Amino acid sequence: MTAKLRVLLLHFILLCFFATGCKKNNPAPPPPPEITITIDPPFLNKVKTSSYYYRLTATIHNGSGSEHITWSSENTRLATVTSEGLVSCLAAGQTNIVATVDNGKASAKCKVTITDNNDYKYRIILKDKGTSAYSINKPNDFLSAKAIERRRKHNILIDETDLPISPDYIKTIKQTGGTIVAKSKWLNTVCINTSDQFLVDKLKALPFVKDVILVWEGPRLNTPPAQYNDVPQKGSNQTTDTPLDYGEATQNISLCNGQALHNKGFKGAGIDIAVIDGGFINLNTNPTFSNVSIKGAKSFVYESPDPYAIDNHGVWVTSCMAVNKPGTYVGTAPEANYWLLHTEDDATEYPIEEDYWTNAIEYADSVGVDLVNSSLTYSINYYLPEARYKFEDMDGKTALASRAANAAFSKGIFIVCCAGNDMQWVGTPADSPDVLTMGSVNYRGEGGLITSWGITVDGRVKPDLVALGLSAAVITPGGVPETRNGTSYASPIMCGLAACLWQAYPKLNNKELLTVMRQAGNRYNNPVMPYGYGIPDMQKAMNLAKTISDGK
Repeated sequence: MTAKLRVLLLHFILLCFFATGCKKNNPAPPPPPEITITIDPPFLNKVKTSSYYYRLTATIHNGSGSEHITWSSENTRLATVTSEGLVSCLAAGQTNIVATVDNGKASAKCKVTITDNNDYKYRIILKDKGTSAYSINKPNDFLSAKAIERRRKHNILIDETDLPISPDYIKTIKQTGGTIVAKSKWLNTVCINTSDQFLVDKLKALPFVKDVILVWEGPRLNTPPAQYNDVPQKGSNQTTDTPLDYGEATQNISLCNGQALHNKGFKGAGIDIAVIDGGFINLNTNPTFSNVSIKGAKSFVYESPDPYAIDNHGVWVTSCMAVNKPGTYVGTAPEANYWLLHTEDDATEYPIEEDYWTNAIEYADSVGVDLVNSSLTYSINYYLPEARYKFEDMDGKTALASRAANAAFSKGIFIVCCAGNDMQWVGTPADSPDVLTMGSVNYRGEGGLITSWGITVDGRVKPDLVALGLSAAVITPGGVPETRNGTSYASPIMCGLAACLWQAYPKLNNKELLTVMRQAGNRYNNPVMPYGYGIPDMQKAMNLAKTISDGK
């Protein structure tokens, strides 16, 4: 080996030695630790509630302290989360709440399981009624003889609106899920009760469904409601006393000169009145009602099938018309027949009550009632904010109950409704142009203290008339007289007198009767709030009715 090669080899060996030495003396830095994130608690098992938040805490590990956390929910229909980690449990089901660091550098999940102890009621709005199983040529299959006679008497045609909803539609809805709790052949609606909040998606997908609206939510029943079997009460309600000793009800009658009708023998005989109201607790065993003719009682409230099981209100209201105990208490139509229909859910305030009300007035039509008293109105008090009515809605044709009242009126039924006690514009169905809406006054004819009133959005006077509603006499569930305040009592007082007037002049149709009642008011030529057309004089009403009747 030459000297030159030896030198080159030595240099190579020295270079390798020093290179190796450098690597040992200057090691490469280790990679930084990976950023991770954890959520506390990692699981949530909660009952659905929209009024309470659950806080989640996210902790970043191995971070610099400047990282940003983003919160999100994998299913916002079940649960939502704020930017601070506050979780709302909205519906039954299972989802994940996710915490993410700086656009995906790290993430963690909290598994959220939500249970729900509530049931829900949905109003299904149909595109049409479908093909009915009935024919308008055979009305006896779906209307009573009395209902058919009312139409014949007033030249009202039986038409497609009288036909029930297609049985195929009903079958499909049942198969989709839930229990049907109300339906309207006039308004093409069906209401269902379900524990599945998201059944609404399947219902909306049905080809004959226009829309689905939440109308109630509340605690789930542990067992299905018990069935109620009705027993009508014939009642021997005839009286020959003239003049009648009205007892505690004297001022109820005299303020409107109701005795003018009774003294001529018109006490409501042969007239059927439906009372759509809250429950009628123990009315069927109340001795003061023992001789009242009750053709039937029915509850339309899903959770409360027994109309006699709860609520005083229907007892107070019915007594104003029906009780016939001379010397103790006599109502305004003591010889009429009554149908007691329970639609008010006393425990809550949801739009489903309008569906129950609609169901009830359709039932009242089908059994052939002549008049309906409704001491119920709906306006601003629903628990669902989006369902609360505004003044602009009170045009007599928008709200569900008002549309049902208009339909019932078109079938020849006369409807009396309280104005409400809120000292504001009237609610539904009182806003209907086809409803005789009643405000309240005291025995001196002074009013306005507890009466809703005003010109409707389309320029009509409401209430139409006023009657005794301040210290009005009623019968309690205990069977004794007492006085109560509210337009709820002015309404049946006037409904009973209207029934007696119709008995006296049966040639009048319901439109003519409504005109007569308004024109009988002492302020008819100069209506003023809160009295509307004022206090009616039933002698004047008879004179007006006779003129119309004699001209036929």
